[in-house]
Amino acid sequence: MYPLLPWKWIGGGLTLVTMVAVYAGEVQRLTGVPIPDRYVVRYLPLGVLLILGGFFGPTCYWAPWRILWRWIPKLNDLFPDLNGVWVGSTSSNWPTIKRLVEAAQSDDRTTEQELHDLPEQQDAMAVRFTNSLFKLQMRAGLSSTNGESFSITAKPWRNQNTGRIHLSYVYRQQTPNHAITDEQAHLGAADLELVTEDYRRAEGTYWTRRAWRTGRNTAGILELSKVTAKEGYEKSLQHYAQEHKPIFAK
Repeated sequence: MYPLLPWKWIGGGLTLVTMVAVYAGEVQRLTGVPIPDRYVVRYLPLGVLLILGGFFGPTCYWAPWRILWRWIPKLNDLFPDLNGVWVGSTSSNWPTIKRLVEAAQSDDRTTEQELHDLPEQQDAMAVRFTNSLFKLQMRAGLSSTNGESFSITAKPWRNQNTGRIHLSYVYRQQTPNHAITDEQAHLGAADLELVTEDYRRAEGTYWTRRAWRTGRNTAGILELSKVTAKEGYEKSLQHYAQEHKPIFAK
C-alpha cells in the first residue's frame, strides 16, 4: 500500500535517516548522548528496517499497525486497513452474451435495443483482502460455483481528481467441473473504488478473458461491503457468499 503515501514523505524519511547517519557527530552534540559513529552507520539502517518490517509488515488482526489504525481511524486516509472478509454482488453481462450465441446458432434475430434491455445476471460473492504497507492480495469465491479466484498482481492508487482510493488487480480464477462453455482456468481484471469515508464499501467493474475465442468473455459490476475485520478462516468464501446471497443476489 506504500504507493498511496505521499512521495515527499518517503523522500523526507530517507533524507532524515541519511542525515542522521552522515552527521552522527552533530546529532551527538545536540542530544548529549555519546553514540560512536560506527554504531550509527552499522545499526541505524538495520533498526529502521526492523521497525518498518516489524510494525507495518504483519497482516493479522493484532498486528501493531492495525491496532493503531483502529485507535485512530483517520490514519486510514494514509493507506486503509482492508484486511478481512467483504461480501457483495456481481452483475454480469452473461445474459447478453447468451442471447447473442443463441441467435448465432438459430434463425432468430435480435436487435441492439433488445440486448440493451436484457437484465444483468447477479450473483453473491465474498472477497478476503490481505494488506499491509508492503502487501495487497485478494481471494474471492462465488456462491454459484465452487470456483475461487486469487490476485496475481494488485496495486492501490489515488485518483488525482477525486482523491478516492482505487484498487486495480489482475486475477486468475479456477473453476472445477466447469461447463462446456466455460474454461477450467481464466484470467480477469478489476478496478474497485473505495466509496465511503470509513473505507468499508467498494464498487467498480471487472472483465474476463474466459472462452474469449467464442466471444464469451464477460464483464460487469462489483459491489462489496466489509463484514469482518478478522481473517474469517473459520468459513470458506463460498460459505460467506451463500449466507449473503438473499441480500445481494436477485
